[in-house]
Amino acid sequence: MKDSTANLVMVILVLLGITGLIWLVTGPVAIISPGERGVVVCKGKVTGQVYSEGWYLFNSITKNVVQFDTRTQINEEEIAAASEDLQDVNMTIVAQYRIDPNAVADVVQNIGKQKDVDEKIIDPAIQEVIKASTSKFPVADVIRKRAELKKMIEDQLTERLYEYGVLLDEVSIKNIVFSDEFTRAIEKKQVAEQGKQQAEYEAQATVAKAEGKAKEQELLRENLTSEILQRLYIEKWDGELPQVMSDGNMIYQLP
Repeated sequence: MKDSTANLVMVILVLLGITGLIWLVTGPVAIISPGERGVVVCKGKVTGQVYSEGWYLFNSITKNVVQFDTRTQINEEEIAAASEDLQDVNMTIVAQYRIDPNAVADVVQNIGKQKDVDEKIIDPAIQEVIKASTSKFPVADVIRKRAELKKMIEDQLTERLYEYGVLLDEVSIKNIVFSDEFTRAIEKKQVAEQGKQQAEYEAQATVAKAEGKAKEQELLRENLTSEILQRLYIEKWDGELPQVMSDGNMIYQLP
């Protein structure tokens, strides 16, 4: 009788151990970290139940929890675009965005997991919006009106991503690179412009100098008197008497 009881206890312990092992292997605990959300999926269907931060027990045989990081994410893209006048414009764009915590169930339902949001929504949207916005500006304005271009990109991208439960925080134009031909043309234009400005400066300086000299002579003429002429003559005289004299008709050599 004791042996039977011992065997029964042993069987129960083994069953409990097997059950516990299955329970651990199937992972019935969902750990949702701060800044994350967990969407409960039952038998392949989104239930609409969303876990916020914390630990949750669930039946992992029939249910699954799709986790999303709802904190700010950074997406950096290298984009080859074209200006309104068909010049190549290569840009590095950095987009800061986050998934709306209140829309994660819809995101799972319509898009999929977090990597699907990046690959199917974020990347194509950035590429298309940047190219469409850049094509509205002549190449010379891409730099000059950079702030206007940035705002256009942010407005269009915000509207587009919002439809998919993604909130755009900011877009940064990190770098802009033009074609080699356009860069050389800009450098040549700058050199010519600098030469033109230098020539204009030199011409203005020459005119100012001439005007100053003319004004000086005019003032001298207006104020010239016999006394001033006599003083100037005395200041210039070296102390020697003249060697010739004239009576108005003849010139005489002095002894």
